[in-house]
Amino acid sequence: MSKHTSPNKSSEIVQPSAATGEIPEVALTPFWLLNAGTAKKLGLRSTGLLDYHVLADNDRRDLLIAVTSNQGGGFFSRERVHFRTIVTCLEKYKSGMPFVSKVLKDAFVSKSANNAGFMAAVLHSLGLLTAAPEAQTQHVITGDWSAWETTMLAETGTRIALPAEIGDEKTVEGNAEPDHKEHKKNLGIPAKKPQ
Repeated sequence: MSKHTSPNKSSEIVQPSAATGEIPEVALTPFWLLNAGTAKKLGLRSTGLLDYHVLADNDRRDLLIAVTSNQGGGFFSRERVHFRTIVTCLEKYKSGMPFVSKVLKDAFVSKSANNAGFMAAVLHSLGLLTAAPEAQTQHVITGDWSAWETTMLAETGTRIALPAEIGDEKTVEGNAEPDHKEHKKNLGIPAKKPQ
């Protein structure tokens, strides 16, 4: 079996053996599930809800946010995004300057088109963003993000173990997932065949 470990990550992915055809084993990484919530999509024509998790790493030093399911149309990534990476993406908008969802695309490794908009929806649900007063399609930062981070890290939470990080380059390619396979089937769009 070949093994791949990403730099700076405690997770590793074990590839299946070509000789034996064994089902791949995936190393699990411990996290603390601090909040499981639901967010309303922000797009004008968007329908359905997004489920998300707010997680803490095993040492409770870093927060991560992940969209876990999508109850409407569009591909998305289940990638766990570090909260501090989101903060860095929005650093120049702290002053209250409005911004579009696309600003958050650099927080992701995966390039799914809906990632940024879905993360903006989650941040709205968490009370960290609100709609810009003069533009429905833009956002402004609200609340005290540092205090929110401290409060979340202090939550009791539930200990869970998850597969290797979605951001690992070996797993990103297959992580943009359709949320509604039946919806595509009803529209006559053929399902993508696995490669």
